[in-house]
Amino acid sequence: MDYLLLGAFVAYSGFILCVGVWGYRKKSFESFALADRKMGTLLATSAFVATFLSAISVIGVSGYASRYGWSAAAFTCYGYALGWILLLIAAGRLHRSRMTTIPEFLAVRFDSQSLRVFAGLTIISLYSITLIVQLLGIGITMQILIGLNMTWSILLVGGIFVSYTVLGGLVSVVRTDLVQAFLLGMGILTAAGVVLWETGGTVISAPPAALSGFFGGSVESPGDLVGWALVWGLGIPAQSYYLHRFYASRDEKVARRQIAYGGVVIMVLLLGIILCGTGAGMLIPEDQRGDSAFPYLFKHVLGGWASLPILLAITAAVHSTTDGLLHIVGLYFAVDVYRPLKAVRDSNHLLTISRKATLIFGAIATLAAAYFSMRPIPLISLLGSIAWGGMASTLFVPLYFGLFWRRATRAGALASAIGGLLFAIGAFVARRLEWLPFHEIYPGVIASFLLMILVSLRTPQGAIPVR
Repeated sequence: MDYLLLGAFVAYSGFILCVGVWGYRKKSFESFALADRKMGTLLATSAFVATFLSAISVIGVSGYASRYGWSAAAFTCYGYALGWILLLIAAGRLHRSRMTTIPEFLAVRFDSQSLRVFAGLTIISLYSITLIVQLLGIGITMQILIGLNMTWSILLVGGIFVSYTVLGGLVSVVRTDLVQAFLLGMGILTAAGVVLWETGGTVISAPPAALSGFFGGSVESPGDLVGWALVWGLGIPAQSYYLHRFYASRDEKVARRQIAYGGVVIMVLLLGIILCGTGAGMLIPEDQRGDSAFPYLFKHVLGGWASLPILLAITAAVHSTTDGLLHIVGLYFAVDVYRPLKAVRDSNHLLTISRKATLIFGAIATLAAAYFSMRPIPLISLLGSIAWGGMASTLFVPLYFGLFWRRATRAGALASAIGGLLFAIGAFVARRLEWLPFHEIYPGVIASFLLMILVSLRTPQGAIPVR
């Protein structure tokens, strides 16, 4: 047990809980849901950076790079950049809509409460996968760096972030994200500098042949490259914990700037993560490559003081994403599932339901992650991509066609969302059974696009588009 690192983690977690208690004093539903719609550029940008750089990015991508080297850039960078461009395109219109949630926007745009409930339940279901992955990432980290059992690490961290998200809501989340973005940036840049020094720069100039190719791992062909670009590129702009920040922004400029500025910062840090992963592939034993590569490199190979910023960086990555996930799940259940079914309008009652839903969902996800931690799991970057692919196939087309195509109809949106999800599930199963020779993202996305266009052209327009 490394008691210095354990003490640092406890102190950091104590700070997080204090911010949650401060946020609890702000009793209004508007504060909990949207931080009073007052986020400025600094808070919004740091929140985007901190939320985006999750365990999937830091642990998952570095672990992927430790096995497949610089091909991790083909796996991530192109799709990420496409996703940011599409977020920029949507930012202004979503901010002007003055809604509370993404399913609410879909309900108003297409005059469909059924679509609202379906979208809300889909987001909650897919986010359960993402949340479990985040917890597995911090469990791996704490087991290697601190020496704490992985299952107990997950239970400890889960209890902390559930508590402070339930207490503070978005008003607390965006303020802790500012600190977490700083810790993330400093930790990753420090790690990249240490790896460059230890490898004499060869991690960039002359990595081993197995780690230097553009194609590798899950990206074996141009078709795979396009497939992964669609997974991330269409999944990212359909993620509610990014889109929700547009509603909370002070004005349209802030809504756009957080993506423009944040995207540049994230790309620099992402390349640093890939560099660290590739360096780990050069420096650590082969049996440690994978999700444990990043923390193992700094604990058992490089050692010393660098372990502290790495622990704080990974902890910040997990905290900053899981709090956003939990906040969205609790809020969306209250606003988009409970309210339409129960016809509730009282904001105080919705605040109570949102907090209860956050607590229950967080507890279930924590227990599920603890259970899975005791069993073999695939690379968490691949596991997490299931949620992104599901979002891309289900919600991207209804949301963006709803924003930019006046002819999109209620029937078209429902057919697109439901059909896209069913085709995505079918393709995922077929790919696992080796019945599908190409990336599973194609059937879901293509079906979603075609159903939206064909059904919309054959049905009446209905509701007036939101502008």
